[in-house]
Amino acid sequence: MSQEIVYTSAPQGLKPSSRGFCTVIATQGMARNLTERLESLSGYRHAFAVHDENSHLNPVNYSHLKVTVGGQEYSVLSRICDAGQDYTGRTNKLAHHVALTRSERPPAGPAYQLQKPGFCVEEWDSQTRYTEMNCHHLSGDHPPLTQCTSWSRWCDAGWAGVLAQSVLEGKNQTQTIIFPVEAGSSTLALVAEALQLLSEKKRWEVTFSTYFTKLPAGVDCQWRFVLDGTLEADAARRNPRMQVIDLCADLGTAPEGTLVEAARTGQLPQQQNTETVIEFREAALIPPQEIVQQDSTEEFPDISESIPPVPPPIEKTRRASGPPPLEKHFQKPKKRGRKLLIGAGVVLLLLLSAGAGYLFMPEQSQDPETVAHTPKTAPRLKNKEALEVMEQARQKQAPKLILPEKEVKTTEVVIFDHSPLEAEKPKVSTSPIIVKQPLEDVRKKHHRVLPLPSNDHSLNSSSDPFELTKVFVKERQGCHLQILGSEIVLGDGSKFILEPISDKVRQWNVIKKSGSGFGQKVVGKFQLINNSLSFVWGKEPPEKWQYLKYCLLKITAGGDSVLCRLSKPITLNPKPLKLSFNSKKEKFKFPPEARPFPPSEYLQLLVSIKGISQKRLAGFNKFGVPAPTPLKLNGEYRASIFDPTAEGDSEKFLDLIVSLENIDSNTESGISIQAEAFGKELDSNHKEKQWHEITSLEHIDRKIDDCKKGITSSLSFLSKIEKEIAAQQDKVQEGQSIISKIESDSSLPKQDQQAFNYIKTFHIDYLNFFGLTSIKDAKNIQKNNESSLKKLDNKKNIYGMRKEFSEKNLSWCNKMLELFDQLEKNVTINYELFIEIEGEKVVIIKTSPGNKKQ
Repeated sequence: MSQEIVYTSAPQGLKPSSRGFCTVIATQGMARNLTERLESLSGYRHAFAVHDENSHLNPVNYSHLKVTVGGQEYSVLSRICDAGQDYTGRTNKLAHHVALTRSERPPAGPAYQLQKPGFCVEEWDSQTRYTEMNCHHLSGDHPPLTQCTSWSRWCDAGWAGVLAQSVLEGKNQTQTIIFPVEAGSSTLALVAEALQLLSEKKRWEVTFSTYFTKLPAGVDCQWRFVLDGTLEADAARRNPRMQVIDLCADLGTAPEGTLVEAARTGQLPQQQNTETVIEFREAALIPPQEIVQQDSTEEFPDISESIPPVPPPIEKTRRASGPPPLEKHFQKPKKRGRKLLIGAGVVLLLLLSAGAGYLFMPEQSQDPETVAHTPKTAPRLKNKEALEVMEQARQKQAPKLILPEKEVKTTEVVIFDHSPLEAEKPKVSTSPIIVKQPLEDVRKKHHRVLPLPSNDHSLNSSSDPFELTKVFVKERQGCHLQILGSEIVLGDGSKFILEPISDKVRQWNVIKKSGSGFGQKVVGKFQLINNSLSFVWGKEPPEKWQYLKYCLLKITAGGDSVLCRLSKPITLNPKPLKLSFNSKKEKFKFPPEARPFPPSEYLQLLVSIKGISQKRLAGFNKFGVPAPTPLKLNGEYRASIFDPTAEGDSEKFLDLIVSLENIDSNTESGISIQAEAFGKELDSNHKEKQWHEITSLEHIDRKIDDCKKGITSSLSFLSKIEKEIAAQQDKVQEGQSIISKIESDSSLPKQDQQAFNYIKTFHIDYLNFFGLTSIKDAKNIQKNNESSLKKLDNKKNIYGMRKEFSEKNLSWCNKMLELFDQLEKNVTINYELFIEIEGEKVVIIKTSPGNKKQ
């Protein structure tokens, strides 16, 4: 039976007298020892302080851990995150833990379940409560294997297979994955992609934490994602025994294997058993005898065919399909570098000795100038293809080295035992060797954002290429470009395509092709020359050429690929939307510099309201502010403020409604903000009933006037009615007194006619009072007078209720005006306008949240 708790800082917890960090939501009937065990897993370290401008980058820790309580093993799925400030103004966190028994584990695995929308509590509504057991929707999906695209954004996707292989080796090894702060939002996706490579049973054997700091004693965690720059990351890099995948470093290509290939392609070979432990036995490296120095983009001249044939590439003896044991994947470059430096030293000594002997030879000692002007360029070798094979073999054996230019004083050398080719004697160079991955600058320098140049005059644009980034590929290596998402951003059936220019290498025309297939025109041109990827607009670009900036550019080079944006979002800094209640619907146009926009049906709006809190809104203590959720056209985002005077604190007082909609004659998209008020009114039976409607300052002012008029009118009617009641009471009392005297006089006859005659003779004043001819008629009139008195009393009560209700409504209106004033001063709305292409969010406009987190 699935059970849960939510743990945060609150003025009142679920348990009596609990406050501060405590459990605020729990499953009804949960055992106390299980609750305490889950609470102990709620540790969280803030990477950025509350008021830091980067506080929104605090990572979310998703984890799957195993605990045993009362002899029962539980798989605990958790989400722990920064929660701003608590009720005391101190740093807060929000932890949600769900404990599952073995029989409840969903087949897709823990990471897949944590990704399901609505499974994790991402925000607490300040309401303590108990929940029912098994209240969670556990997925029964069996998702197909897919490519590890999240890994490919930071390294070779094959490293996901390397991580998965560690589980199959059965050593319960701890793996440490160091991630940059920019990757904090995608660590759960990295785990999910690695786990999908394993069988459904194996997935639940893996424990992980996407933001690992520390754990209670007795709790194990196999896959530990640690943030770059933390003590944990530094310790991992210093420990040679620790298995580390450093996403902040240049990992190079992952060692080949079945799971590695599956991570790249999204397909496993037929009849593949992923639970088999797989090994590779590698033959010894066959190095050349000469010193080789080469830049990553350098080409080698040909050598004559008289050179002995090149030995075959390094062989891998395969015992079973799959990647090699994990220890080989995580070898530290330090040890390899030491061997290379030792080898370099030995070779340098040999060269110096040979050089000295060469100088003292008789024919050389007479020409010192020749020695002084020995060229320092790399030797001209005669067999380019052979050298490339050897270089590829060397790169597979050793991790690539990136050294800062000013600090390097030695030369990287590779020493081989047997030379497969002959060359002229190389000359030693002191230049550093900087080997870069093909798409390294795209990721690390430009962060996958390559803005196109401006084109203010579409009919007379500059013909000078504008450099976007560097792509490091050799002349013989392939580079492929592809435009994605043009059908979405254009929206009229046309699209942008790339066509290679046939007579030029690595140049592509951007063509806008109509939906009918007839007619196309050049928008611009991409070209890759000397590792520089550049773009230039065409001289006469077609209609809607500006929409190219909203597309994605996919670059594939050196067996790697990356998706890039072609524009930066327009940042409104610091201009979040301020609230105003001057009208029932406030409309905000998007900034003109962002126009034109893609079609409205593809736009999405992510809204975040800041400032709705007890600290900012005095007199209110309960709010319902949902987590930011993307809105499509005409969608609504509601934040609720509850009535503090209502019984049980459960009645709404005001809803703020933010919508993405078409404004200006339904041709242009914008943001609308409305306020919906919730109150009470009297029905036809003079009973209170709920009402709600869109409100504004003018609307509330009118209601205040109505309330004041109602109070004045009620007072006037009450005054008049009270006078009528007083007169009627006197009349009733006098009539009752006369009738009582007649009835109590024993000398009067008891028959009506006799009594009447007697009264007529001796009590003429009684008849004058009633104007009647009998006692019976007098009694009937007395009853009518008493009934009229009751009606007047009821009327008085009704006007009294109206007066009281008008006074209550007047107080409600004043409270609403007070809330309007606080909202306008303290609450702001941040947003992101974006479209989605291939699962990538392309942000068009975004506001800056500023330095305050409320």
